[in-house]
Amino acid sequence: MSLKKTIIRGAAALAAVSAIGAAGIAAATPAEAATGWARCPKGDLCVFTGKNGTGTMATYKKGDYNLGDKTGPRGMNNNIESVWNRGNHYFLMWGKPGYKGADASAFPGSKGNTKPKFTNWASSIELLR
Repeated sequence: MSLKKTIIRGAAALAAVSAIGAAGIAAATPAEAATGWARCPKGDLCVFTGKNGTGTMATYKKGDYNLGDKTGPRGMNNNIESVWNRGNHYFLMWGKPGYKGADASAFPGSKGNTKPKFTNWASSIELLR
């Protein structure tokens, strides 16, 4: 085989490998970020501003004495519409800051939309050990 034929075949093989590689890269899609309920990490209480795990999500391991202050996740005070407790502890959601007012329970494993009277209502979240 002549040197000229070897160079041409080598170039053709390199072009074929490059084309397959480029097609493979073009076909690959980046992993999509989790949405809805799937965003909630195991072990946390997750609260959402929308129904069915939609909207903004905040997570809690220890609760929050005042959802309206500047500590902890922002935007949750009187703005929770769905909850998933993926932890092993009970949480109480209170209607007023400082764990006061009426309360609603979030049992371990509970997941769903808040009842109408507790929708956009909670102002503190307490961890029960």
